[in-house]
Amino acid sequence: MQLIAAVTVLVSLSALLFGPATTFAEDTAEKSPFGAEEAAYWAFQPFTRPEVPSVKDSVRTPIDAFILNQLQENELTLSDPAERGVFIRRATYDLWGLPPTPAEIDAFVHDESPDAHEKLIDRLLASPRYGERWGRYWLDVVRFSETAGFNADTMRPLAYKYRDYVIRAWNDDIPYDRFVQAQLAGDELFPNDPDALIATGFNRLWPDESNASNVELARQSMLNDMTGTVGAVFLGMSIGCAQCHDHKFDPILQKDFYRLQAFFAPMIPVQRVTVGEKQALADYHTKLAKWEADTAAVRKELWELELSVRAKATHGKRLKFPSIVLQAIDTPPWERTSLQNQLAFWTERQIKFNEKTLVKNLDETQRLRRKELEAQIKLLQKDRPTPPGKMDIMATVDGASMPATALLAGGTYNKPVEEVQPGFPTVLQTSKVFQPAKITPPRDGTTGRRATLARWLTDSKHPLTSRVMVNRIWQGHFGRGIVANANDFGTQTALPSHPELLDWLASEFVAQGWSIKDLHRLIMNSAVYRQSSRPTDPRAAEQDADNELYSRFPRRRLDAEAIRDGLLAVSGELNLDMYGPGVKPDLPPNFSAREAWKPSKDRAARNRRSIYILAKRNMPYPLLQAFDFPDMHESCAKRQETTIAPQALSLLNSGLVLGLAEQFAAKLIHDQPQLDINDCITQAYQEALGRTPNPDEVAAAAEFIATQQAVIAAHRAAGHPSHFPANVPYVYDAALVGGLVDFCHALFNSNEFLYID
Repeated sequence: MQLIAAVTVLVSLSALLFGPATTFAEDTAEKSPFGAEEAAYWAFQPFTRPEVPSVKDSVRTPIDAFILNQLQENELTLSDPAERGVFIRRATYDLWGLPPTPAEIDAFVHDESPDAHEKLIDRLLASPRYGERWGRYWLDVVRFSETAGFNADTMRPLAYKYRDYVIRAWNDDIPYDRFVQAQLAGDELFPNDPDALIATGFNRLWPDESNASNVELARQSMLNDMTGTVGAVFLGMSIGCAQCHDHKFDPILQKDFYRLQAFFAPMIPVQRVTVGEKQALADYHTKLAKWEADTAAVRKELWELELSVRAKATHGKRLKFPSIVLQAIDTPPWERTSLQNQLAFWTERQIKFNEKTLVKNLDETQRLRRKELEAQIKLLQKDRPTPPGKMDIMATVDGASMPATALLAGGTYNKPVEEVQPGFPTVLQTSKVFQPAKITPPRDGTTGRRATLARWLTDSKHPLTSRVMVNRIWQGHFGRGIVANANDFGTQTALPSHPELLDWLASEFVAQGWSIKDLHRLIMNSAVYRQSSRPTDPRAAEQDADNELYSRFPRRRLDAEAIRDGLLAVSGELNLDMYGPGVKPDLPPNFSAREAWKPSKDRAARNRRSIYILAKRNMPYPLLQAFDFPDMHESCAKRQETTIAPQALSLLNSGLVLGLAEQFAAKLIHDQPQLDINDCITQAYQEALGRTPNPDEVAAAAEFIATQQAVIAAHRAAGHPSHFPANVPYVYDAALVGGLVDFCHALFNSNEFLYID
């Protein structure tokens, strides 16, 4: 209550505190509160474009020179290039999260053109499969979910539109600076761009206790979550650690946390937005303002007439809310301040009221007057301007007023210490090269706060934004970033393994127009990326045991989605339909009754790519969760890669995996109708592992199938039932088909299927 009381008083002062173009943080270059060592920490310094080092070996890209420079200092070099069959499987899983087909492998292996590798990468980047793969990395970072979390874990039925926007943005290679700006402030900066409005769903991804009784605390928790997430996602700074006190390890003040938070103070969650061309929107808003002014008296009388009845009928529910919250929901929506809109967002979901109850509680006089007012409003509605267009999306808009932001004692929501203004981390303002800007509303009706934050983050001179993003892309390709913790470039994270390379990549990224696809090309066309995962120099195993010098390509296990999607693709069951609400695949038997969902009716829909599976915070899809799918409650900088028993058990016993093994066998039989087992084995290796088996492998597989055939035949002879794959004619020997299914199942469980060289 103390915080809200303070906020109420301070709101009235906001017009005095903020003009249309107010400097939000003074130049602290002469008064830094940090020691020289803290202020000079590498991550906070402007990056320069380092000279590409000269090395003895030939290089394909400047990346190779930076890597070779350190390798040669340790008397090592890069490993030989990977075989083409290995490379195309690596690159396809890397950019698509799917295995290449035998035909694609064969075409690449036999492509004699000197730019075969470059053409392969261009083809992969041009596919819509790319956005589905790399968009998933971004969804990890921003803690995307289609439910709210907490105990109720309520659905967010429009959240999927943000996921679809991310996929489109990556496929279209939207420049990263525009990508950042749209998510933080698309409503302010690009109001005539529907995708930019959808992008503001980023500001709505916080976990939310939808039935929170303490609405003031819920609002503060949202702001805290947003502040910490923005710090981690875009700045690579653990700003969230300064919520309760100055950061214990990094030069981040508690005041910095709340000054960054102030950028989001006027933000209002909405479910519908007006869209249209710039001039059409301006004309509509001008006409709407006049209509609202002309009809205000009638609409307010109707609101107040109904208000007393609503308050009386919901008296019991209203008791748990303080007066400032009740005042917010009792104020007509068109008169609410930003703060009142925010408080109403949490409260109105909990106080339901329908037309039938309203009419029942009106007395005769009220009922008659209500009919008169409704008739007047119906006539007035004919003159209400029609918006150019509307979209139902999970988004945010800027409020007209600016709630005050207070530094909180110990981070406690109702213990304000002092008011703070919007501003950036103090340590980033000490540079004479990179100075803070002014808050300038980009158009009428906005505060300009989030727009200013977005523009500051995407300034070409910003010391962190480009470094953080190129580090994420590098990590996506090599499994480890140049900076080990992609969300924290602070002192508790090891120094960059290749600092000059990081800065060169950051400068190149900005110079090439913030193009992420160009960054992929630069990395994947390097000799570093093309090298084999088996070291050429035997000394590398000892001198570069952890491969920190990149003396070989890191062998990596497929992530959760690539495992499931790869199984579906190889078995011929993958549905490549894109976009739309999250789908619900079948769940394991006897799964949690509380959290279980009803599977999607359409079988083909249940076999869509994993990125389209319903992202339910309190219940990630079990197969994905077993293989280290991230917790959707907080930003995931890098997924864990565990090796635990449930993973093997899932692949051995999951009904999904067993069913896909059957479909894989059916596919082989369809392609090899003579059921030549050796031919089936060869095709299975090519489909699942991306290579042709050698004679010993064919013989061993044939022996395994024959053994399983005998076991299954004996099992059937004893009267025990056995599965027979769908779409396989019964003219085939059931025991032989069963042996082939077991072989397919074994391939799905093999390390070679699960790992990329």
